[in-house]
Amino acid sequence: MSYAVETKKRKFHRVLESLTKPSTPSPAKSTASEPPATGSSTKKARLDTDNLSIARSSILKVTRPTSRDSSVSSPSRPSFVPWDRERFLERLETFRRVDRWAPKPAAISEVEWAKRGWVCTDVARVTCVGGCGGSVVVKLPDELDELDGFDGEKVQERKDVRAQLVNEYANMLVKGHGDSCPWRNKGCDATIHRIPLANPESAISGLQTRYSNLVKMADQLPAQDVIQTPESFDLEKLVSTLPAGFNAPHEEELSIERDERAETPTPQAVNGTQDPAPPPSPSPSPSPSFSTTAFTLAFFGWDTVPDGTAGLAGCSVCFRRLGLWMYKPKSNGDAALYDSLDVVGEHMEYCPWVSGKAQSGSGRTSEKSENLRCGWELLGQALNVRHRRQIRSTVSVSGGSRAVSEAPSTDELVVDDTNHEARKASDREWWAKLRRMRQVLSVNSLRKKSAQ
Repeated sequence: MSYAVETKKRKFHRVLESLTKPSTPSPAKSTASEPPATGSSTKKARLDTDNLSIARSSILKVTRPTSRDSSVSSPSRPSFVPWDRERFLERLETFRRVDRWAPKPAAISEVEWAKRGWVCTDVARVTCVGGCGGSVVVKLPDELDELDGFDGEKVQERKDVRAQLVNEYANMLVKGHGDSCPWRNKGCDATIHRIPLANPESAISGLQTRYSNLVKMADQLPAQDVIQTPESFDLEKLVSTLPAGFNAPHEEELSIERDERAETPTPQAVNGTQDPAPPPSPSPSPSPSFSTTAFTLAFFGWDTVPDGTAGLAGCSVCFRRLGLWMYKPKSNGDAALYDSLDVVGEHMEYCPWVSGKAQSGSGRTSEKSENLRCGWELLGQALNVRHRRQIRSTVSVSGGSRAVSEAPSTDELVVDDTNHEARKASDREWWAKLRRMRQVLSVNSLRKKSAQ
């Protein structure tokens, strides 16, 4: 191995060692023993210097102010609440601004920082929400590519530096906190980002709320043929399973409309006499026609933004925002800026609406990714479950005592509660099964004891 290569490796390991050492200046080493660099060695020395400066500029900076006050923690609320999903989303939202935070590898993504009690307070800087004084500047050297004119050796060297920095930052998720900070000992559970979709009623209620919000800006929504969805998404089938009144106005909106009509003054005639009482106001006008675009966006987790900015749709769990005007033709006749809107691809890759791993909360290596269902898939299941229940209840009401034989087959025995004899027979059968199971268990236990 040549002397230049050995020197290069020595410098590279020195860079990696410096990542965990304090950034105090060290005495300069004498270079008299090193031969002058010429030719290719000059190029290698220049590359080493570049990587050294990049790594040093990316070294972790942790500050420990004397005061325990923190601008990101409110004294009226406890700061260490790793079980609180809403507080977790509050921390995650601080990473939304693109001028402060750039995408990072999965091991040190904004989700991981938010799970461990960090918030983004400045450009590439995270700070402990608990006020322990922990503050880390998260910077990685830019990635290189051979296509950009860099040789393979330098590209690989930069990859090694990035990988080592990622490991160091992953350690700082915990070690960056103060010794007495509770976030150092415990972070959020892996399921903290999961969307609550287990209850079909609440899942469909959330879908209806998002749909109602999006319908209000129907004139700003792109055309349905612009929306790009997964192949397994069957719009017609899902619409057919929607509950009755899904497209109807909410009761709150109807009550407000009734109050406004009641407060409208009675018109007076010109001569001062009161006109005959107006005819009774008609019932609320039927809801507007169903918007497939609004439904598709709502089904994949998109909603209007909380600040009410016109033409903006956003996700409440990954905080991505979409300017819907970019997918509509301009008023002067020019084509839209983008010809398709990928309702899945526009989410962040860690968003539980599109990530089965994030929605499951486990993502164990033994689990196959295709077996983990993401948010929009679980929402489709919720619609189907409620639709089947509705059909079953309809058949039960219309069929009377024949409901048992006409109801859809399930894994459990369906019994008409009004038939007391059938219920007693079912109870007797259940107890008989339980007694047989106890007998089997007791026999097995006796055999094991005798064998011992």
